[in-house]
Amino acid sequence: ENRGFADMVIYAISGAQRVRLGIATGNSTKSFTIPSSLIRGSGPLRFLADPIGGRRTPISEDIVVQPGDIVTLTIPP
Repeated sequence: ENRGFADMVIYAISGAQRVRLGIATGNSTKSFTIPSSLIRGSGPLRFLADPIGGRRTPISEDIVVQPGDIVTLTIPP
């Protein structure tokens, strides 16, 4: 859920690997599928929101994700 005005490119990060999940446009809710290769035995994930045309790049804490889990990421205004 992107509560801010800026469009954000959302990435999942596992170790040194960063995978683009998609774009969350401003003031919208989007759903993305996390590639199974990032979930299988690789440990916790982090999520990064990279604003298009901006400098602030919020990143989540470590989150342990299992197959079938639903993860909600909220980007504040």
